[in-house]
Amino acid sequence: MTQTIVGVFNTFQDAELAQTRLEAEGIARADMSVHSNDADLSLTSGAATRDVATDRPVDETHEGAMGRVEHFFKSLFGDDDRPEEIGHYQEAVRRGSALLSVGVPDGTSTERVRDALYAAGAIDIDSRVAQWRNTGYTGYDRNAPAYTADEMAAERQAFPVVQESLEVGKREVQTGGVRVYSRMTETPVTESVNLREEHASIERRAVDRPATAADLKEGFVEVKETAEQPVVAKTARVVEEVVVGKESSNRTETITDTVRGTEVEVERTAAREGTAPAVPTTNKTL
Repeated sequence: MTQTIVGVFNTFQDAELAQTRLEAEGIARADMSVHSNDADLSLTSGAATRDVATDRPVDETHEGAMGRVEHFFKSLFGDDDRPEEIGHYQEAVRRGSALLSVGVPDGTSTERVRDALYAAGAIDIDSRVAQWRNTGYTGYDRNAPAYTADEMAAERQAFPVVQESLEVGKREVQTGGVRVYSRMTETPVTESVNLREEHASIERRAVDRPATAADLKEGFVEVKETAEQPVVAKTARVVEEVVVGKESSNRTETITDTVRGTEVEVERTAAREGTAPAVPTTNKTL
């Protein structure tokens, strides 16, 4: 038994890209159809849409895109007991979205196709319906005209939510340094030294004794005088070393700053007679 899985995409181009992605994953293009409210872009691949009551091909050229979507769901569910969710899908097409339907002949691949649709950008129809209800939507009205390009753009108007982030890095800066010089210096010093001197001393003494032969001999005595003089010698010795190098240390600094951001608030306004209801300002996609 063939099952049909339908995914909703914001634009026809998104649905086409999803169709290409599913085809690359092994889904036959003949088993997929894209439906949009733009008659020039609406595509149906495979067999033509048929009226389930008469089992005859439906001539859709005069009915427009919404008529084609109507016949598509009629071929799936008939005219009676159509689930309410089907109206939501039709409303999505009316508002400018596109449907991608995938026929799955093998029930075991249903989950794989559903996951592939979400991975390709299919939106959450329940979240989208909740947004519509906030602006007065109560259900699909087949007599309501399709959205114009301006209405589509207004509904899909995006307000960016900006959040600054604080990134703290580090850079090396020169904070100073030292420069070491070595130069010759002269410092006056004073030292005391004891010097010894020897001098000859002459002493004459008066005597009165008889002279002997020894006294009559010639001779002489020499006495040398000496004196110590200071001798200066210099010896250089290394008494200290100045070692120049670098040492590192770590410290933790806490940075306090303010980051900016934007918040988007959605305010529901009451509809006025003769004007269209406000459209949601944000879209949620999956």
